[in-house]
This record gives sequence, C-alpha cells and structure tokens, in this order.
Amino acid sequence: MVEIARTLHLLGVVFWVGGMGARLLLLGSVTADTAESVRVQLYEAQRRVHLRMEVPAFLLALLAGLYLMYAGGVTFRQTWFSVKVLLLVGAIFVDLLASRRFRAIRASGDAGGAAGLTSALVALALLMVFAAVTKF
Repeated sequence: MVEIARTLHLLGVVFWVGGMGARLLLLGSVTADTAESVRVQLYEAQRRVHLRMEVPAFLLALLAGLYLMYAGGVTFRQTWFSVKVLLLVGAIFVDLLASRRFRAIRASGDAGGAAGLTSALVALALLMVFAAVTKF
C-alpha cells in the first residue's frame, strides 16, 4: 500500500508543479500590447489548467503525503521533513502569486512577473527533491 501511495504522491506533485509551470508559461506570453480578448482567453486557459489539473493533483499529493507521513512515522521533528514542508508552503505561495498576477492582468492589462515566479518555482521544486532524497 505504501508503494501505491508513493506513486500517487509523486504523480500528484508532478502534475501540480507541471500545472503551475504551464500557467507561468501562459503568464509569460502576455505583453503590454496584448489585446483584451487575448488576455481574457489566456485567463480562461490558465483558470482551466488551475481548476482541472492543479487542484486535483495537489489534493492527490496532499492526501497521499499525509498517508505516507502516517505510515512512515514521519514527524515535524525530522529536519528534512520540516524543510520540505517549508518549501511546500513556498510553492503554494508562488501559486497564489501567479493567480493574483493573472487577475491583475485580466483587470488592468499589466504584463510581466512571470520570470521571477518561474525562477522561484524551479528553485523550490529542486530544493523539495533535494530535501526528500537526502533526508538530512
């Protein structure tokens, strides 16, 4: 059962982070001279990715992760797990900032902000993998 939970957890994380990456690619395609109709289409596309891919994948990863935590006796006293949870909170923050940025683009047409969020997402994903693999 633990192997199935690990697989589901990994799939959930991959699709969650992949969905965030796809949304950030959409965010990067918006420029200052992008027409309003195109901005609305990009907003709707990212919304579909968020609701149909990211949210279910996040919930799958969360539920499988909670089971793995319970089955493996993992606690917050273990340094690697505390670091991983902090990185998870950082990834959630990046996701919330991306959503906020899309709402601002839809409302005012302001462009930009994708490069910094994409860099933060890549760094957080790599650090999460490192924290899980090394279990320092």
